[in-house]
Amino acid sequence: MSKLYLLIRKDFILLRNFMPLFLLSFLFVAYVQMDSFNMFAAFQVLLLLVYSCSIDTQNLYRKFVMGLPVSRQEVVLAKYLSLIPYSFIGLGCSLVLCLISGLSGYSIGSDYWMALVLTLFMIPLAASIYLPIHYWLGYKNYHFNILFNVVVTITTISAGASLTNSSFFLTMTHTKLLDHLVQIGLIGIVYLFILYISYKISLRLFSREEL
Repeated sequence: MSKLYLLIRKDFILLRNFMPLFLLSFLFVAYVQMDSFNMFAAFQVLLLLVYSCSIDTQNLYRKFVMGLPVSRQEVVLAKYLSLIPYSFIGLGCSLVLCLISGLSGYSIGSDYWMALVLTLFMIPLAASIYLPIHYWLGYKNYHFNILFNVVVTITTISAGASLTNSSFFLTMTHTKLLDHLVQIGLIGIVYLFILYISYKISLRLFSREEL
């Protein structure tokens, strides 16, 4: 566990110079969609994952890390577990935006919090798509990272209005969770299964990569 913590801490150290750019990007997305649901800007935390992977690839940090007493399994698992602190960063930023919105006269209803929860659950799912492709491309994923960043930014700008007006979102907002515990449990199992399969694919691809 200590090795996983140190690997995640390594990513945060590498991200120090990127944090000002991330905050500017976050504030831009929040400002653009302030009239809808600015908590969808929390999806921008995916940029932290993408940038940490980009630094590892461009600066050959993976070769350095593999020279340490850590396994490839721990290296891959640390990338997935780093989504936890990244999500907390997104949650913290969203709460700050909520406070600012309230002080600015914007009303915050229950829809805000439902959308925030859905967004935080969507982040690992998006990462489960990104990470296997990242390990599959290896050192050739520079252009893919740029494309993924653009897609994430455009998605977060347009997601607020489209999702909040969708029938699915309205249904989720007015659903009593206690009346659907079985369905929620099944969704949770499928959710964890997707993440597990993504992790196993990433580990297999990284295990075959020559460093």
